[in-house]
Amino acid sequence: MAASPDPAKWFLQFAPHGAGRPWADGTEMASRAQPPQGQPTYLPWDSGCRVTTYTSGFDAMNAMRDALVAVIAEAKQQQGPAKGRVYISDWRMNGLRDLSTDNAWGIGPWHQFLAGTQAARDQTVIGLLLQLVQAGVMVRVLLWQPLHVSQYCPADLHAHVLDHHYAARIVADQTKGPTPLPDGEPLGVVALDLRTADRLTASHHQKTMVIRSGATHLAFVGGVDFGFTRRDAVAPGTSEAGDWQAGAGMPDPQRGWPRQAGVGYPKPDEVKPPERAVPSSDLPTAVYSDSDPTAVGHRQRWHDQHLKIEGPAVATLEHQFGERWRDSGRVFDLSQDGNWSGQQVIFSTSHAIQQPDGIRPLPIPRPPPDLQGAASLVQMWRTIPLRRYRVGPPFERGEFTVMAGIAHAVQQATELIWIFDQYLWSEAFARLLNQRLRAVGSLRVIIVLPPHADVLTDTAHEARFRALTLLTASGMQDRVAVFNPWNVVSASGNAPANRGIYVHAKAHTYDGALLVCGSANLNRRSFLCDTELCCAVLDPAVVLAHQKALWQRLFTNEPWPPLTDL
Repeated sequence: MAASPDPAKWFLQFAPHGAGRPWADGTEMASRAQPPQGQPTYLPWDSGCRVTTYTSGFDAMNAMRDALVAVIAEAKQQQGPAKGRVYISDWRMNGLRDLSTDNAWGIGPWHQFLAGTQAARDQTVIGLLLQLVQAGVMVRVLLWQPLHVSQYCPADLHAHVLDHHYAARIVADQTKGPTPLPDGEPLGVVALDLRTADRLTASHHQKTMVIRSGATHLAFVGGVDFGFTRRDAVAPGTSEAGDWQAGAGMPDPQRGWPRQAGVGYPKPDEVKPPERAVPSSDLPTAVYSDSDPTAVGHRQRWHDQHLKIEGPAVATLEHQFGERWRDSGRVFDLSQDGNWSGQQVIFSTSHAIQQPDGIRPLPIPRPPPDLQGAASLVQMWRTIPLRRYRVGPPFERGEFTVMAGIAHAVQQATELIWIFDQYLWSEAFARLLNQRLRAVGSLRVIIVLPPHADVLTDTAHEARFRALTLLTASGMQDRVAVFNPWNVVSASGNAPANRGIYVHAKAHTYDGALLVCGSANLNRRSFLCDTELCCAVLDPAVVLAHQKALWQRLFTNEPWPPLTDL
């Protein structure tokens, strides 16, 4: 399959009269269009990157765990206050999300244990955060915090609100004493974020992690949160195994969790675990769960995709985290949580606040070391919605490069667009893709969607039906294939057949040249309303390897077809 690797064809360009637009005014990306006098204009993408793709939440979480473990080990060997930094941004983070594979339980439910029971390793998310801070690593965590005081907060989000608040209180407990960082800056800070377009219907949805420490310079971007239900498969062809921390297998913080010797944990009477912090289920059990809860704990099946990025784009993504961290809004710390009402961020410590009403900036990113032989080009796209109460830079006009970038990629494709999406609802996107199909007779489209909606079933199915009807209008049905992944035949004997695999991935490939992966779905909410982050990767070798990995996961016993058949 021929595909042009020309970035001028596939990537967004600076507007001729826009001071760095379409990227937001005052951002690092926009500044590349107007460098200091005498300096060359920089390109709006990063070259010399290395990109690794993941086609399951299990593989992605393992990679993120290994990176964090490496940072902890490096920090313990370093001297001085500067031991690196880790930035995490999630829509949802469950502190007891277990990332381990070599404990006694492997990837199965924790055995019954008494309070104080020790594990070989505590590789829960909260356990790793504690170890990072205790090793001297600077940690910043940005989490969406739904307005839990509102009667409109959905019941299934209540447990997530409590989990995020619990993580903030645990990190706050770790930073009460002296800090090795200058100016009294704490090692660990959690930000509970409601700087959203609307306090009831919008969210912070970016899913990313940036690591800068010693020899480790990485960024992760994609669809995977550190949440329950998302650690979806062990290896290609075993999606039926599901996630043991799903459905009835989600752990209750009130019961504690296996602890690692040598890690300092907060005392239960000082940081009390939340009550009623266990959601009943992330997905409809009749479609996605085991019918026999005694078999494997009501596991649910989930498909996701994620990227690991090395090279210059790591600094770009570090800049983006810092820009979101300092987005203007009402500022509080945990002692003031009675003031929660909207358009604010609540920090786990007042030391993150720079008086009178500002936010302490994060360190200025430095370029990571050059990578030998790295050939991928990476461009960052975001959705930063307009907000009525935003009073300062850098996002006064918002940013909508996700929408612009996807629209541009569709208009360049001539051969094959392959889409995985959770909520393909956008009628505007459907019309654009239909128009491209009618204009280019050689173009084909493959779409992979969830078998069944997770919430608001009637509304979600109607929205998807309308979008697909528009997409296939004017006789385009024969050039568009839409699939739902199902576990039709049980390979293990423990998991039942005929269970859906929930597609949470937000990823597309274009003509075998461009891969787009991130947090944004193909709907108006992701294009305009929620904060989103995607990376576009221009590298035919990476795209081909990713497509083959997806094929192996979806069609275990089928050989990779000739490219002319795709």
